[in-house]
Amino acid sequence: MHNFSKLRTTLQVVVSVSTGLGRARSLSTMSNTIAVAQLCSTSSKVDNLLKIAQCAHQARQQNCVMLFLPECFGYMGESSEETLKNAEPLIDEKIATNDPAVSQALVSVVEGREINRDTLQTIDNHPISLLDGLQLIARHSQLWISAGGMHVRSETKVYNTHLILNHQGEVRCHYNKIHLFDVHIPGKVDLRESKTTLPGHELVVCDSPIGRLGLSTCYDVRFPELYIELVERGAEVLLVPSAFTVPTGSAHWHILLRARAIEQQCYVIAAAQYGQHNPKRCSYGHSLVVNPWGEVVVDAGGVDRPVVEPPSIVTCDIDLSNIQSVRERMPISVHRKNAHWT
Repeated sequence: MHNFSKLRTTLQVVVSVSTGLGRARSLSTMSNTIAVAQLCSTSSKVDNLLKIAQCAHQARQQNCVMLFLPECFGYMGESSEETLKNAEPLIDEKIATNDPAVSQALVSVVEGREINRDTLQTIDNHPISLLDGLQLIARHSQLWISAGGMHVRSETKVYNTHLILNHQGEVRCHYNKIHLFDVHIPGKVDLRESKTTLPGHELVVCDSPIGRLGLSTCYDVRFPELYIELVERGAEVLLVPSAFTVPTGSAHWHILLRARAIEQQCYVIAAAQYGQHNPKRCSYGHSLVVNPWGEVVVDAGGVDRPVVEPPSIVTCDIDLSNIQSVRERMPISVHRKNAHWT
């Protein structure tokens, strides 16, 4: 059995409760439908934001209340040097507003209007703030957004930061990825995230229109003790935005996500990257939602099962009464032993 007291001493737990919680809860009575995006992000931040705006438009058309984006939603480079060079400012720093042409293009896509090629060519080379773009998309779509991971500057490296924005574009909380993906599978995978990225040290839960969210990112999913702590802090919906490689995804993606849902008797929402980002990187796909009984509710498909090309969304309803029902029938949290084995 895991020693959770040790985990508590090393990870500070943060609860972010929106000052607009009444608004969040009232929204949940209107709609509990969510949109989970599947993206193929590249090194063009403008193009990536336009893809997100397109997903927001689709989500708004289907009366969704929240949009979930994968890890690396705003930038996917070919090298660690590119990642460092293109990192975003710290979340608490004042950020520059995007060029009006960029902002207008994003609003147009959210509202379902076409933008012409000349506009795209004009804005593609503009300096871009991902956070500013996301805030604009949230305000104009009236969606809450889980922005699953962007690189945020520290002194010498970056943090892989997962953000929650409300429908007014306000940052409700942010989480820095704790477990970094340093994996070598000969002939298949050779990635060392720690070369560019610092690990976070805080667990984060956040109230939202669909319930209390427990934030994590990608490789975190292999460490179940993290999710036990999130649920002890009230998490009802576990978020695992990812950019899983094809070898690890085909072997473990569905198994891990279903396991976390079954163990914690929570919903799991996992927005994913899909397809060939550049010559060096391909992602598995399969954005999905798992219910508290461990059943896959929706699955966007992946490189092993072709789907409509991203950007695309899958939608489903989140019914928190399912959590209560499963936990009453099988009260795992009551049965769990938190003592050392001898």
